[in-house]
Amino acid sequence: MLAAIIQARMGSTRLPGKTLAEIGGRPLLELLVQRVKRSTRVDQVIIATTTETRDDVLAEWAEKQGLPCFRGSEDDVLDRVYQAAKKFAVDNIARVTPDCPLLDPEVLDRVIAAYQS
Repeated sequence: MLAAIIQARMGSTRLPGKTLAEIGGRPLLELLVQRVKRSTRVDQVIIATTTETRDDVLAEWAEKQGLPCFRGSEDDVLDRVYQAAKKFAVDNIARVTPDCPLLDPEVLDRVIAAYQS
């Protein structure tokens, strides 16, 4: 299984709360998730956030959206993504950052296809 794991947190120093900041009445994270779901090669979308209380809102958001969510280290992002993949039995990962809400699903598919070949 290939999952897009979106590493998300609310504690940005440059723009706090940007992950759920609204554009056109919708959170950036929602826009990103919808674009990732348009990929033909991604089997699952997972939110990987931190155990910090300020990120409770992200875990709650993921639950409302029906998305699996993993909570791990704020500082060790690689371990957070790895542990999320392990928890949800993911074989391959497409790591996605939430500050790219205009991700092109076709480009994502091409990158995954190149990796798989």
